[in-house]
This record gives sequence, structure tokens and C-alpha cells, in this order.
Amino acid sequence: MAPNDDESVKLFLSISLDEKTATTTINNPKVTANLTAIIHETGVTDGCDRTTGNLLYTVRFVLISVLISFFDNHAPENFKLNEFEEACSVGVEVSAEDIEKAADEVFEKNKKTIVEQRYRTNVGQLLGHVRKSLPWADPKIVKDVIDRKMYELQTAADNEQSSLDEQETE
Repeated sequence: MAPNDDESVKLFLSISLDEKTATTTINNPKVTANLTAIIHETGVTDGCDRTTGNLLYTVRFVLISVLISFFDNHAPENFKLNEFEEACSVGVEVSAEDIEKAADEVFEKNKKTIVEQRYRTNVGQLLGHVRKSLPWADPKIVKDVIDRKMYELQTAADNEQSSLDEQETE
């Protein structure tokens, strides 16, 4: 590792990234530059907890994709700050109730398939549907809600099947 690489790894470790992630990250100069800039901009060069560090690490992906998407679809001469802020979710708050409602809609729309496939249901697709309708929702909360709803639905289906099996044996 070059001396600059050592400094970058040390900086990445200070935001509580694990050593493997920190050393892998420095292999990509663009990612290293972006993450370093985010760390400096947020003022956590002296370190932070793991949750904050992981958020900063993840934000760089989201931020870059939002910026690329926005500027691919908007000519510089037509730049409008309010549209840019909207694209970047400035002021957007997604409540747990919003996530619950979106998940309910996804489950209602896919209920038949979920019940048929039961434990083989592709949870990633369900997550994707909720995230598509609420792109700024906290992914951990979305995952927790989806997991809970899957459990509830599958438990209800299992109980129903068990009840049918008992009736058939009587």
C-alpha cells in the first residue's frame, strides 16, 4: 500500500468500516475520493459509530446514482433547483405508517402468489416493489415490515392448512 492508501484505510476504519471493506475500497480511486470527500464534508474525520459509517458508505452510492440520473435527464441550461432538491429527496420524510401502507398494497397485490409459493417467495421482489414506491424509505424498516408481513401471512396459511388437514382426518 502507498502512504496515501494507508491514510485512506485509517480514515475508513475511523468511521467504523470493517478492515476488509476499508482495504477493498481503496482499490477504486473514484470510490476512495468520493467516500473521503463525504467523510470530510460531514465532519467525522475523527471517527464515528458503525451505523453512521455504514450510512456514509452507502450514501455515496445513492448520491452518485441520483446525480447521474438527474443530470442525464436535465440539460444544464434548464437546471431548476426545486426539481434537483426533489430528485435528491430534500425535505422528504417517509414514516413507518407510509412504509406499512406501501407494504400492505404490495402484499394485497401479490397475496395469491405469496400464499402459493409460501416459503419460496422471492422477498427481494417484494422489497423492490415497496422501495420503488418509496425510494427514500429506510431499507431496514422496509425489510422488517416485509419480514413481519411474510411471517403473518405464512403463519395464517399454515394454520389454515393445518385446520384443513385435521378436518380431512376426522
